[in-house]
Amino acid sequence: MPFRSDAYGFLRFALSLRAFLRATVSVEEAKAVIRQGMQRREIRFLHKVEQAIFANRASPYLKLFRNAGCELGDVKKLAGQEGVEGALERLREAGVYVTFGEFKGRTPAVRGSQTFVFRDTDFDNPLITAHYYSTSGGSRGRASRIIVDLEHLAEMTPHWLLWFSEHDVLSAPLVFVGPSYPSSINHHLMSAKAGTRFTRWFCTGGGGSLMYRLASGYVQTAGRWIARFPRPINVPLTEVDKIGHYLLTLTTNGRRIAVHTSPSTAVRICLAMQERGKSLHDITFLLGAEPLTSTRRRTVEASEAVATVTYGFSEGGNIGSQCANAAVADDIHVSLDTYAVIQGADRASVTVDALLVTALRWACPKVLLNTEIGDSAVMERRSCDCLFGELGYDQHLHTIRSFDKLTGEGATFLGADVIHVLEEILPAKFGGSLADYQLIEEEDLQGLPRYTLLVSPEVGPLEESAVVGAFLSELGRRRRPYGFMANQWMNTSVVRVKRNRPVLTARGKLLPFRTLAR
Repeated sequence: MPFRSDAYGFLRFALSLRAFLRATVSVEEAKAVIRQGMQRREIRFLHKVEQAIFANRASPYLKLFRNAGCELGDVKKLAGQEGVEGALERLREAGVYVTFGEFKGRTPAVRGSQTFVFRDTDFDNPLITAHYYSTSGGSRGRASRIIVDLEHLAEMTPHWLLWFSEHDVLSAPLVFVGPSYPSSINHHLMSAKAGTRFTRWFCTGGGGSLMYRLASGYVQTAGRWIARFPRPINVPLTEVDKIGHYLLTLTTNGRRIAVHTSPSTAVRICLAMQERGKSLHDITFLLGAEPLTSTRRRTVEASEAVATVTYGFSEGGNIGSQCANAAVADDIHVSLDTYAVIQGADRASVTVDALLVTALRWACPKVLLNTEIGDSAVMERRSCDCLFGELGYDQHLHTIRSFDKLTGEGATFLGADVIHVLEEILPAKFGGSLADYQLIEEEDLQGLPRYTLLVSPEVGPLEESAVVGAFLSELGRRRRPYGFMANQWMNTSVVRVKRNRPVLTARGKLLPFRTLAR
C-alpha cells in the first residue's frame, strides 16, 4: 500500500471521526432512509453507473460496456423497461459482468475476441474519500487494498441498526469476539453510530505484516482515544471458556446480551459452556464472516442461545441480514435499497450458480456491477412478516457457500493461493505431483470447520504434522493478512492429513480444493 496515501488517509480518519460519531441514528430514521432508498432504487442505480463508470475512463466496466456496444442511454432504457434486475440480466448476457478471478486481477477477462487485463485496484470507487485502508486477499503476490470511507459506514448503519432491532437486542450489552485487523473497527463504529456502544472486545488473534499490524493498531488506538472504545482483551480460541464465563456474568437478573462473532467461534463458546453444564439462554449471537450451516446453528441453539446471521464481504460490506422468522439456518433478506443480486450461468470450473452483486451504495469501497464475489446461494422471492418484509425486502438468499475461497475461524484464503501451495509447494517439498494433493472443506458433527488434506499413498511415507505445518506456513507467507489467519488455523487444529487419493467430481474433474458449495 502506498505509504503516503495511507498516512493522509489515516490523518483524515482521526480528524473526521468525532464528526462521524456526533449524530446517532434512531430506528425511525433508519426506516425512513431505507424507504427512501427503495423508492429511488432505479435512480440510484443509474446515477452510480453514470458517475462511477461512464464518467470514469479508467473503469474496467466501461471497457466491457464498450465491447458490448452499450452506452449509458441503453442502460437507462433497459432499467426503465425491465427494472434494475432485468437490466442487469440483459447486461450479463451481453458480457457486462466480472468473474471472481477477474475482480481479483488474477485472470484475464475474455469476451468474444477481446481480452482485458484488470488489476484489483481498477475497481476502486473513484467517488469516495479514503479515511483508512483495510486489506483482503489480492493478486500476484500483492495484498488487495480496500479503501474505507466513513460515509460507507454511515450508509451501512441503518441496516446494522435494524438487524439489532429485529432481534430485540438494540439496548442489550454488546460484546465483540474476533481477531484484530484494520476493518474490524467497522462494526465498532457502526454500533456507536447506532447508539449501541460495546462493553468488551475479546481479541482472538492478530498479526500479518508490519504495515498491516501498524494500520490495525492505528485505527484501533484512534477508536479508543476518540470514540472511547474499551481496550481489547487477548484471548486465544483455545481458551474460549473464559469468554463464556464473562458472558454469564452479564446475564444476571435475566438481562439479554448480544455477542458479535463468527459462527465457528460461537460454536466453540457454546460447546465450552455445555461441557460445564451452563446455559446461554439469555445470549443472542450476531454472526457473520462464515457460513451459518444447520449443524452450527443446532449446536448454538443446544446451549439455549439465539443465533442470527448477516451476510456481506470485505469489498462491499453488508448485503443482507436475517430476520427472526428464518426457516433455513442462514436465510437472509437482501438489502434491496443498497444491493441488486442476480445469478450467473454455470462455468466449466464451477458447478454452482455464482452470485453477481451490484452495489447501489454511493460510498461502497469498490465499484460492483454484476460482480462475482466467490459465493453461491439459493435465491428466491417471498414475503415475510418481519421488519425487513415491512420495508419491502422480499428477496432471500440461503445456503450461502464460497466456491472460490476458503472461510473458517474468521479467516479467508483465496482459492488461487491454496491452489499454489497444493500444486507447487507441497509436491516440491514432499514429492508426488499436483494430482496427489487435495484440500476438502468439511464440518464436524458440532459444526466446527475442518479441512482434510488428502495426500495420495503413492507419495510415500511422510510425517503428517510436517505436511500440515508446511501447508499453513507457506499459505501464511502468500499475503500480508494471511500470517495471523494461518496461525489461527494452526492453533485450532482445523487441518488434518488423510492418506487417500484426491476425489474427482461427478464430471471426472480433479479440483485442488473442494468447498461446502461443491
